[in-house]
Amino acid sequence: MNARNHGSGFRLRLFDETGMPTELRKNLYWVIWASTAGMLGFVVTGGPVWSAFQRQVLGANDFQLGLISAIPFAASVIQIFASYLMEKWRNRRFLFLFFGLLGRSFWILIGLVPYLFPQFNVDLRIWLVVVFVVMVFGGNSFVNVGFGSLMGDLVPMRIRGSYFGARQMFSLASGVIAGLLISAMIDKVGIPGYTIVLILAGVSMLLDVSCFFFVKWPPMPEKSDVPASLFAMIREVFQNKNFVKLIVFYSIWLFAANIAGPFWNIYMLEDLQMSFTQMSLYTQIVSNIATVLVISRWGRLIDRYGNKPIMQMAAIVMVISPLPWFFATPASIGFVLLSNVMGGCSWPVSDLCQQNLYLSHSPQVHRSMYIAVFLACINLFGVALGNAFGGWLMQNPFAALAQQNHVIFGMPMNRFRYLFLATIVLRLLVVIVFLPRISEEGAWTMSAAFKDMLRLAREGYTRRVYLLRTKLLRRKARKMQGDVNPVKKEEE
Repeated sequence: MNARNHGSGFRLRLFDETGMPTELRKNLYWVIWASTAGMLGFVVTGGPVWSAFQRQVLGANDFQLGLISAIPFAASVIQIFASYLMEKWRNRRFLFLFFGLLGRSFWILIGLVPYLFPQFNVDLRIWLVVVFVVMVFGGNSFVNVGFGSLMGDLVPMRIRGSYFGARQMFSLASGVIAGLLISAMIDKVGIPGYTIVLILAGVSMLLDVSCFFFVKWPPMPEKSDVPASLFAMIREVFQNKNFVKLIVFYSIWLFAANIAGPFWNIYMLEDLQMSFTQMSLYTQIVSNIATVLVISRWGRLIDRYGNKPIMQMAAIVMVISPLPWFFATPASIGFVLLSNVMGGCSWPVSDLCQQNLYLSHSPQVHRSMYIAVFLACINLFGVALGNAFGGWLMQNPFAALAQQNHVIFGMPMNRFRYLFLATIVLRLLVVIVFLPRISEEGAWTMSAAFKDMLRLAREGYTRRVYLLRTKLLRRKARKMQGDVNPVKKEEE
């Protein structure tokens, strides 16, 4: 990332634009501004504010909370039908914009439910919100598939790592600012603040979709002469062995991570007794700051070495990132901070590589169906099933183990600490067994990439030492010359 002068003007350059047509460059920047504009919405609807709104404003019980949290993953199946419509009608721009704007507008209605329907009882309000959430994520199905299909045709292969890294860096930077403002508003305004931020979230995500009006959408690749049915397209995806390996890896990888997914916030609230502001600061904000600082470098490494070796390196950090939680207590919540810094530096690599790999492993024809099947599988079998299995572990075997009062590494073993160890072990197994099976054409091996990174680091260090030494010698020479000149002048 650097700045670039154009005559008297000044423009920020976020990725390699060498030989890039002006129209394509503008399109790529509009995609970055879209994610930046929409980040406030994702911070609100994907964090503690949304959970607190359901519990404190709507009065949702545990079952209703679980039902609403399961909707996004169940709705991922709709992506398959969204993809089929895109492939059949060949108008992904219209479907993306129409359903994206329609679906995301329901966040505004959700925020206004307590004021639009004050006469409804608690259960009726909850079920109304459930319907609205289904509408939101039904619309998002078209957004997700359309976006993935567009990116595959729009972003040149040679800059995908650095480009998506820059996009993520800018959106997360706006997320840090949004998180700080939201926390301050909730703490100051109280209950009405939840409605305000949900309305702002809806507006933010509408701006995200609206930016794509200014993107010049390339036509979808020509479809084959033989019309393909929905089941024929799905069968085509599962006949692609390399793509299936990718689905299997990311499904199991996300399963291993998400068995603990629902319980980080609960642990902070119940066991660590952290405030809402502390939770936001220690998780979302700190993690996003860490990501902003490193993501562009990860993107450049991906462009140089490939996705697989960089994913393998980052996965080492992702495996051990839950370990600080094991030692966290109300007197040592700094371990939570450490874990989220580690996660913020490493988990975005998984997201970048995931997107790059499913784009590179899917053909242009029927690409949207490949993306839809991939996202549906990882959401259902990775996230949703992982959350459910984690809940079963907490209620049954780990609850029984906690009653035996074991002590490991000086820490009394409760349900949460067993869960933290379980997710570490499962992540390690997935990295050892399944990650090496992924194939990527032209990618370096991890050992070769690591050796080359060390070589470049040594060369950079040597060059910096040489430049510093040269600078010091020149400064010394100028000083000696300055000491001699006055003597010469006196003699004259």
